[in-house]
Amino acid sequence: MKIYNYKEDTKEYLNSTEAYEDPEASRRQGKFIPMMPANSTLLPVPDYNPQNQIPVFENGQWVVKPDYRKNYKKVTDEFITEYLKDIGEITDGYVVTKELAEEIDKNPDRFKIENGEVIKKSDEEYAEFEAEREKERIANLNLTAADVERAIYKAKGIDFEDMLKLVEVQPIAEGEGLDLKALKIELKANNFYRGNPYIDAVGTLLGFTKEQLDEFFETNDYTKLM
Repeated sequence: MKIYNYKEDTKEYLNSTEAYEDPEASRRQGKFIPMMPANSTLLPVPDYNPQNQIPVFENGQWVVKPDYRKNYKKVTDEFITEYLKDIGEITDGYVVTKELAEEIDKNPDRFKIENGEVIKKSDEEYAEFEAEREKERIANLNLTAADVERAIYKAKGIDFEDMLKLVEVQPIAEGEGLDLKALKIELKANNFYRGNPYIDAVGTLLGFTKEQLDEFFETNDYTKLM
């Protein structure tokens, strides 16, 4: 005869052991009576998948519940992986194998959530994501006003005042001129961000390409504008 043991706190199945006879109870009842330790039952454990299930002894019977603690981890909406501590379905995240969780830890940007599952982005999707992130990084590069004016002077021999005079008389594209007053306000800024549209507009006027401006803001090297 077997006894089936479970944990005191979670009631989850632990193991089975051979039953020992309770000699006094067996003598009184005239039959084999097993000694029952605490947190045990004679009810056999039902079939279950040990990879992701565990029997739990509730209300005098076994109930098979989901159990992802051993082979799985949880992923949050922010792609942070966490160890699972509780038995049951996961309602506040996504269940993934520990192998996939390792990949997510290495590069969470490579993954996305789709139809309630965490899946890897296609090569095309990831390339597009990387390009957009690089574009955002470039846009946030910044230099001081002095850095920019010094570079323009070294590359073109003009300063901001000369540039404003140039803007007054020369449109930048298809007959469109720059808003001179707005540009004067922009030139008073302490820092110039690459993503500011005035940077491209003035760069076009001065004959700088987008690539030249990107490299200049990346390095603060005026020769990139030559």
